[in-house]
This record gives sequence, C-alpha cells and structure tokens, in this order.
Amino acid sequence: MIHVRENAEPVALLRREGRLSQRLLGRIGELVQNFRRITSVNRNLAFFTTGYNYLIQIIPMLVVAPQFIRGNVEFGTITQSAIAFTQLLGAFSLIVNQFGSLSSFAAVVARLAGFVEAVETIDVDRPAIETVENGDRVAYEGLTLRASQDHGALLTGLSVSIPRGMRVLVTGPNEAARVALFRATAGIWFRGEGRIVRPPLDAISFLPQQPYLTPGTLRHLLVQAGREQDISDERILATVRDSELESLVERVGGLDVERDWPTILSLGERQQLAIARLILARPSFAMLDRVSTALGSARLTQSLQRLTDNSIAYMNFDEAVVSVDLYDAVLEIDANATWNWTQRAC
Repeated sequence: MIHVRENAEPVALLRREGRLSQRLLGRIGELVQNFRRITSVNRNLAFFTTGYNYLIQIIPMLVVAPQFIRGNVEFGTITQSAIAFTQLLGAFSLIVNQFGSLSSFAAVVARLAGFVEAVETIDVDRPAIETVENGDRVAYEGLTLRASQDHGALLTGLSVSIPRGMRVLVTGPNEAARVALFRATAGIWFRGEGRIVRPPLDAISFLPQQPYLTPGTLRHLLVQAGREQDISDERILATVRDSELESLVERVGGLDVERDWPTILSLGERQQLAIARLILARPSFAMLDRVSTALGSARLTQSLQRLTDNSIAYMNFDEAVVSVDLYDAVLEIDANATWNWTQRAC
C-alpha cells in the first residue's frame, strides 16, 4: 500500500488499479493469517495473565490462614484481608491494566485531529473543470488552468480541437502549464475552469515522464490486464524487438518471470517498454509527457514514427522540438499564460 501511495499518479494515469488490487488482496490475505497467529499468541498470554490475576488472590488467604488456624483471628478477617489486598493490587495496577485502552484512545484522537485539519484545508469553492468523454477527438473549450486559488493562471482561454489522427506538439517555455494541461487531460488536475472533451479511457493512454512499472512479470508490464489471451507471444516479442529490447527478454529470463524492475531497467528502457505497451494497446490517442528526457532525440523520433505507423495519434508535451515533420500542429504556451496554435498545411 505504501508502494501504491508513492506511485499514485502513474497508477491513475496508466489505470493499473485492477492488477494492483489483486496483488494487494493476496498480501492482505497473508496479513490476515499473520494477524490470526498474533491473536492466538495474545489469547494464550491473556489466559496466563488472567489466571495469574485470579491465583494471586490466594496470597492473603495463605498469609492469614495460619493465624486463623491458631485461633488468633476470626474467619471474617480472611475475607477482609482478601478485599484489602485486592483493592491495593488494583490501585497499583490501574495504569498497567488500562494501558491498551489509553493507547487506543490516544491514537483515535490523533487520527481525528488529522482528519479535521485535512477537512478544514479543502478548497470547496475551487472552480471545476468539466471533462466529457465523447467521440474520437481531444478538445479544449475555454480552458483556464491555475496553479492554485491564490496564484495567477498558468493557461488562459485555450480553445482547440484535435481530431483523431492528428499529431500535436505542446511546447513553449511555460513548463508548469504544459504539465498542468497533461494532468488536466488525464483528469487529475482540478484547478481551473473550462471544458475538456476526450475519448473514453479505453481509447486514450497517458505516458508520464517517469514511467510506472507495475510489480509482476514482463508480460504484465507490456499487456493490459484482461488482454493476456488476446495478444500472442509472437506479437509481444515482435514489438519488443522493434523497440530494440530483445536482449532484455533474455536478460530477465522470459516474459513470465517476476523481477524488481526499477533495479534492473534504466530510465530509457522503462520508457521504451512504455512505448511498446502503447503500441500493443493501440489506443486512438497517446499523451506523452516529456518523454525526450529518457529517450533522447534519436529514440524519440523512432518511437513517434512507430506510433504513426500504428495509427496512434499523439500529443507530445515537451520543450524540445526534434523535427516538425513529426507533427501536424504545434500548441505553444508562453510564460504569460497565453497560447498560440499553428497547424501545418496538408
């Protein structure tokens, strides 16, 4: 769950919740079994401590019994001694006996205080960005993006329509606006107002700057959950070969071996695998966020050409311009939150 929290944004962008849920349920099953073992140990400990607390009540009787046998005290003295001993023992043991309850109460109070603080900081009056899933196009209608409620706009009044098949470069010196536009298109940036039209999530894919590698096998990295039977090994291996990653399959031991991918793969190899996954998924649109930082100019050109060859339209959010021939239109966002749309003649 810590892994999911640290990679929340890539998980949301790549929609890997289903596979991660299965893995988490398996881990939770192991946790439940461990908790049952802990419960068993605590049960045995409780039997011991409870038995001890009851047996210790015999002590005053053992002390007073000889005096009673000799006739020095009455029988009621034994009962009085037991009651006094119990009261004294309970007084000395109050904190120890209630330590678990006090700890639980303190933890609950701390969580409630954190929850109240979080609720008070929520910006309930923030402007809303309307997202509509409709057709084979990406469109921005009067879209304004803001850094926060107290700061100025990152992008103002963006209104463009990108049909299926068009290749677009989103560039300019305003990197914060580019990142915000990428995230707003994905539905994870809420500061601003306007309308975004995009295809359904099954027809659009988002590739962040830091590609996310789900735990599992190489097949899990390349094939969407539920499509393992639809894509043959030959097609997977051909796509990997076209990505110049054929040696990787041999290095890791095949498609169905689990590895610790962040320690095995370089950032460039991760990005190449992400491009290969895009090609296998064949969405209508691909949103690429600063992928040139990992791929470099030559591999970026090759990857964009492969997307074109597979009829995948793309929007590349990047400051570096590799070749204008790779794009049909350019959206430039300036530092003052203005924008300029330039479309090449067909």
